[in-house]
Amino acid sequence: MNKAKTDQESTNKNQENLRYLSLFGGKRGWERNPLSYSPRDDGVHIQNSNDEWEWWYFDFSFNNGYKAVATLHYHNIFLIPHLPTMQLFVYPPGEEPKAKLWAVRPGQENYAAQDHCLVRMGDLSAEYTSEGYKLKMLMGDLGVDLIIRNTLPGWKAGSGRLWTDGQLETGWVVPVPRGEVEGILVLNGIEHDVTGWAYHDHNWGNFELEKRFWGWYWGRIFDPKFTMIYGWVIPNKHDSPIVSPFFLGRGNEIILGTDQIQVEIEETKKDEQYGWDIPMRVRIRCQGEGIDVDGVLETERTVETLKLPRGDHFYHYYRFLASYQAKIMVDGQQDNLSGETLHEFMLLE
Repeated sequence: MNKAKTDQESTNKNQENLRYLSLFGGKRGWERNPLSYSPRDDGVHIQNSNDEWEWWYFDFSFNNGYKAVATLHYHNIFLIPHLPTMQLFVYPPGEEPKAKLWAVRPGQENYAAQDHCLVRMGDLSAEYTSEGYKLKMLMGDLGVDLIIRNTLPGWKAGSGRLWTDGQLETGWVVPVPRGEVEGILVLNGIEHDVTGWAYHDHNWGNFELEKRFWGWYWGRIFDPKFTMIYGWVIPNKHDSPIVSPFFLGRGNEIILGTDQIQVEIEETKKDEQYGWDIPMRVRIRCQGEGIDVDGVLETERTVETLKLPRGDHFYHYYRFLASYQAKIMVDGQQDNLSGETLHEFMLLE
């Protein structure tokens, strides 16, 4: 009887572990030059239900030194019920961030297409067109009106599903691993012409993330030659597999998509506001056939600290400005990288 119970528990555990390996069908994956992404992957995935959530995320590094992050929360995971909201953060160099947080008002449109990215929320919108991605978020005296053109193809790690049991799922795709951006940044009511680099990803799900995950670390590097994106999504049970999508691009070519990486938080500091340990030094390693990556992010300052309501508890979100250094070996050729980037930490407890 005890053996039967133990065997059943072991079977259940193995089945649960496979759900954390949904990116590559229950095993770790390694794809050189993957091209499985399609525009449909950036369409809406959920039904119009308060049990489900979805967002489209964009961030920008402008050549004038400003950075910006824009999010269209078709159904906002951080609110119960999941109300539709929009967020825009602008980070002027050496100054305090500027932010606008809006919600769709009664009677306003909240629409997302299924076959490609077309999101309309009130007067704000994101749309994939033959000219590129058009993002229009004019929010009073703060806003952006931009067009983004991919310099790298869209990408998803394997299936794009970070966890699924066949009915419940959460997913993540990267329609713009890197793109050129131009348009208008509105700051204090004044329009500024801007150019620079852009990134866009897309998340969705139909269950409460904290039931499966403790939190995640995420970041990317835009170097003149290479583009690197990593996720380190940690289950709330320590003996379950960590979900670890990783992207490496060179020039306008995707070199690698995998979940075979290691992320180590080598140094932390106590956040004085909420008491959590936040990452000050993050190391990303990826080694496999023809590839050897060793990258380090050193946090320079915390640019965003958010306590996000979630039912009877809170999520905690941190965004950091960091310097990076990396050694990348591709098929015997080594390059050394350095520069500045954004990374983040989300705690679901």
